[in-house]
Amino acid sequence: MTFTEMSRIDRSIEINAPPERVWRALTKREELSAWFQMGIEGEIAEGSEVWMTTTHPDYKGMRFQVKFLEMRPPTLFVWEWHPGAVDPNVDYTKEPRTKVTFTLQPNGAGTHLTVSETGFDAITLERRAKVYKDNTQGWAEVVVWLRDYAEKAH
Repeated sequence: MTFTEMSRIDRSIEINAPPERVWRALTKREELSAWFQMGIEGEIAEGSEVWMTTTHPDYKGMRFQVKFLEMRPPTLFVWEWHPGAVDPNVDYTKEPRTKVTFTLQPNGAGTHLTVSETGFDAITLERRAKVYKDNTQGWAEVVVWLRDYAEKAH
């Protein structure tokens, strides 16, 4: 794969729960915190910025900022963040963020969820391959966490 091809990640999954249920799992702090395995400091609202701290055993304690750009219930949720694991040698105030877009579409009694992360082409070449690989693997797992959570809580 060339660096040019590493500009976006797309993942889709079918969830046996209506879009309104999946929307709540994505946008209610206590629910997002539960399935995404993050502590969240701040409110999830369009234009707000929060700190997230991982509670997942493999990444416990990593902190990063997320800014919520757009919320159109129950179909579109967009945030931006710094991709990949936190690196103490990287000045995140100077690094571009990537944009994560969750699109929810009704599919019978369930939801077709698509997650797209874009903007990797703005990340420095030194970091791009690693963060792209990490997030490609990460989103494959995360959409399953969301599906399992939304279906159990349905």
